This record gives sequence, C-alpha cells and structure tokens, in this order.
Amino acid sequence: MKLRINCMQCFQEQGRPSLEFQPVEIRDDGLYSSTCSNGHTTLTVIQEQKFEVLFDFGAMALIDGYPREAVTSIAAAIERFYEFYVATTCLKHGMELTDFQKAWKHVANQSERQFGAYLFAYLIDHNGGEPPIIDNDKPNLDGVSKSNTRTWKEFRNAVVHKGYIPSVSETLAYGNIAYLHLNELIADLKERSGEAIQKVTFHHIARANQAENGSVVSTMSIPTLVSLVRGEGPPESFEKALESVEEYRKWLHHV
Repeated sequence: MKLRINCMQCFQEQGRPSLEFQPVEIRDDGLYSSTCSNGHTTLTVIQEQKFEVLFDFGAMALIDGYPREAVTSIAAAIERFYEFYVATTCLKHGMELTDFQKAWKHVANQSERQFGAYLFAYLIDHNGGEPPIIDNDKPNLDGVSKSNTRTWKEFRNAVVHKGYIPSVSETLAYGNIAYLHLNELIADLKERSGEAIQKVTFHHIARANQAENGSVVSTMSIPTLVSLVRGEGPPESFEKALESVEEYRKWLHHV
C-alpha cells in the first residue's frame, strides 16, 4: 500500500500544487521523504494517527480477499485507539505528553493493561460513566444462533492467536462492531476533548521538524474510514463505508 506525496516546495515556488506525485510506501512512523523531478527533497508527515491507518489496512485487506489479515489490522486499530484515547485524556487533565509516554512504556507490551488504562481514563473523564466495551458483543450471523456465536473478544482471539480463518461475511459482521465502537468513541472524544486532540496531533506532526535534516517539511491529511478530522458524520455501517473504498484505493495506489 502506497501514498502519493506532492512537493510542497514546488507549490511554494509556482503558487499552485504540482501535478507530480511521488509514490511512497506506508511507514510505521508516518514520516515520508521524497524527491521530485526538480530536485526538491520534502519530508512529509501524515496527520492521521496510527489507528486510523490501521483500520484502513483492515478494510483494504478485506476488499483484496484477506479476511484474516483484515481482522488482525482492525483489532490492532482498536488497541492503538485506546492508547490515543488515554493520551488525549491525560493531556486534557493537565499531564505533559512526555510524562504520559514514560508511563505508557510500562504497559506498551501488555494489551490487557492498556485496555484497563482506557477504562479508567474514560471513567475519570466521564465522572463515573460506564465506558463503552465491545468484548462481549455478538453480531447477527446467518444460520448461527446467538448462543453459538462468538463474542468480539473470542472471535478476535481465535483469529489472532489460534489461526482461525474467518469468512468474509463474519469479518464484515465483526468489523461493523469495531467500526461503530470506534466512531462512537471518536465522536465523544471530539465533543469533550477537542483541544486535547489538537495538542496530541500537534506533537504527532512536530516530530517531522525534529527529523527534517534540511528538508522542507510539509503536512498531509488522507481520507480514512474512521477519522478524527472528518467534518460530516461517518457512514452508518462498516458495509456502507466500504462502498466508497474502491475510488479511495485508486487514489492511494496511483503512481
């Protein structure tokens, strides 16, 4: 999966966006170095958080016929969202990001502890309100009674840890649980903690300035199925969201 990077220096010199795009492979750190035909080297940072990109990895994998890989990416997206949620809540309540990062190192390799951190961050920020949890949620599967249907947690663990190969229809059903869960929490977070989201995003983008090494630094935003920056409401279901992905894929893979 690749992105298309536009040269910001050409934009500055010509007064309009260049029609030339450099294809770059998706990176874990979200920082992309590219050189255009005019010799300008640009360092571009993607504004989207890792959970947004990972969820799209899951959607792309499902469309390409890899439901098991779709589930693992979607499950990873949820875990990384919980990390983002805790970071945002900590900043909202006056903590420095560096202090959060130091504390997070103690749970960085333990998903259950990260989940616990999310639960208590939500509890604190909502004055005791019950955190949304999907671990015990079950979808409606054709031909399978609810009593014989796995919960999201059981399904995720079967796929991730036991090598279970899900069908496309199962992946769609469970993907919808994850999609609705993330969008519910994103909407709540944007309403209650908008300023803190901006602070976390600023720190995310500022990494590029620390790594510039003389390159022009630019910021880029890409459309994602679960999104912190989308103005309008998201599609009502995972299935509906996937309907627009074909054109999105063409944009991402264009070279």
